[in-house]
This record gives sequence, structure tokens and C-alpha cells, in this order.
Amino acid sequence: MSNTTRIWAILTTAAGLATLAVTVLFQVLPEVAAGRAAGCHAAPPVIAFEFASTAQQASALFGTGDCRAMTVTAMDAVNRLDMAAYIPAYTLFAVLGAIFAARGARPRLALLAILAAITALVADYVETSTLLKITADFAAATDAMTVRASTAAWIKFFALGVHGLLVAAVCFRVAPRRWIVAAAMVLPLPGVIAAATDPDTRAGLMTLGLTVGWLTMLAFAAKEAVRPLKP
Repeated sequence: MSNTTRIWAILTTAAGLATLAVTVLFQVLPEVAAGRAAGCHAAPPVIAFEFASTAQQASALFGTGDCRAMTVTAMDAVNRLDMAAYIPAYTLFAVLGAIFAARGARPRLALLAILAAITALVADYVETSTLLKITADFAAATDAMTVRASTAAWIKFFALGVHGLLVAAVCFRVAPRRWIVAAAMVLPLPGVIAAATDPDTRAGLMTLGLTVGWLTMLAFAAKEAVRPLKP
């Protein structure tokens, strides 16, 4: 492994750890913890809110009474952290991961993977900013707003699925090949396709595919950052 390749492994590891840290931070946000302590939710209905197709459906996710206000507050805290830290972190991880997979080279597949990651970033900002507008005033929320948010969410997830497939292809083609990373990075797209057929019951498959793919890439980047492969 060249010094340049090791640098990409180190950078990918750093971005992956940052993404992981923000993922943990979502669970310990004071607003989320307060709603959990009050018995209002285990966690805000993030995925369901992303995929809500009407304003009425979105509003119903937050319940009634005191719990409604606490869940809305928790959701807003999650979405603000998403925009401030999570979206930039996972996008950087996805971009650096594509370059890491290509061992510092710039094959066309790696460039397409980077383009897919940037597409996900743009879609995620459109989605999340729209969700914050919806929770700011449910009375003024329209079906057009929920359709815009849910459409952006699906674009984001499909872009991340395509990114995974492209990174997998790079891992299969660039020698020495990373077979395990390639196999893991194939998983996000089938998970997204499964979720698209029935978001209510299969969204977990999408999350699982992304989690397995990204954690595997992070693990291999960390390993090669610490113990570089021999040329």
C-alpha cells in the first residue's frame, strides 16, 4: 500500500467515526431523552416522517397532548443536528470511501460514486429543510410539502444505494480486491428497493443494508489505516 492510499484510509476512517459519533449523538440529545423519559417515544418517528405522503399523515405521527409537543421538539432537534453535522459527515465518508475503494485512483466508477453521494447530500438538505418547515406550523403544512420531502428522501436513499453498488464494483475491479467490502456495499440498494415496496414494514431492511455496508467499509479503512497492506 502506498502512502497516498494509506492517507485515504485514514481520512475515510476519520469521516466514518465522525458519522458514527453523530449517530450516537442523535440518541442522547436532551430533547430526545426528555421525550423518552416522559414515555412519549423511544425515538422520534424519523423514517415514518420522511416517507409521509400527506400533511395529515405527517401530523398524526406526533400524537396529541403534551407528548405531541415533546415529540415535535425532539424531531426538530434531530433534524437540525442532521443538517449541521450528520449530512456533511456521511457525505464526506461516502466520498472518501469511494476514493479509498479505488486506492487513491480516479476510475470512472469512483467518480460516479462520488456524484451519487453528492446527489444524496442535496436531496437530504431539501428533505430535511422541508420537514422543519412542516413542524414549524402543521396548520399551514400542505400535501405538496410532504410530497417534496418524501420524494427527496427516496432520491437520497436510492442515491446512497447506487453509491454502494458503485463502490462495490470498484472494490471488485481494483487490485488487490476487497471482496468483503464489495459484498457488504452491495447490500444498501436491495434494502432500499425492499423498503420502497413497503416502507411501513421493510424500512428496517434499508437501514440494515446501509449499516452493514458502511460499518464494513469503516472497519476495513480503519484496519488499513493502522496496518497498511503490503504492496
